[in-house]
Amino acid sequence: MRRRWFIALLCAMVILAVAAGIVLSRLRAQPAVPQGADPVVTTTVTESPAPETTTSRPKDVPTRKVTATATATATPAASETPDGPAISYFRVTGKPSCPSGTDQVRYEGTPVTLEWKVTGAEKATLSVDGPGVYAEYATKDSATLTFSCGGDPGGYQVHTYLLTAIGPDGTKTRKLTVKAKVNEIATT
Repeated sequence: MRRRWFIALLCAMVILAVAAGIVLSRLRAQPAVPQGADPVVTTTVTESPAPETTTSRPKDVPTRKVTATATATATPAASETPDGPAISYFRVTGKPSCPSGTDQVRYEGTPVTLEWKVTGAEKATLSVDGPGVYAEYATKDSATLTFSCGGDPGGYQVHTYLLTAIGPDGTKTRKLTVKAKVNEIATT
């Protein structure tokens, strides 16, 4: 009698552990709930008698069928909602170079290519080396710009690019400084 009770208890614990594992794996597969949100998790466990089967288990031991469902919902807190535009990225995708070669055979430099993505904005503007808008662009876009070089050979030419995301709730800016080595143009 004592052994049957132990086996029944052990089977029930295994079934509950499997059900808990299923619930946790389903929760892990769902998108994360934002921090600060109030998650609502509902777990339903129903019991039903097992069908008659021929096993070595005595018929008087109850069997449980466990069904588990989980639901997580969240509403972002007011402090987590971004106010105004946000710049996801602003980066160099094509590095510039300054002209090189000789006065007989000259190799032109390469332009700089910039790309960006902004959210919560209607448009983006780009400024080059100070105030004043160079041009207006889309919120996800790129620009290839000439990279003028001057100065002493062996030194570096530096240009600064300012991206401004403009939306109904304000503006957001990010600065990018790009440099290229000034090459010596040999005379023959």
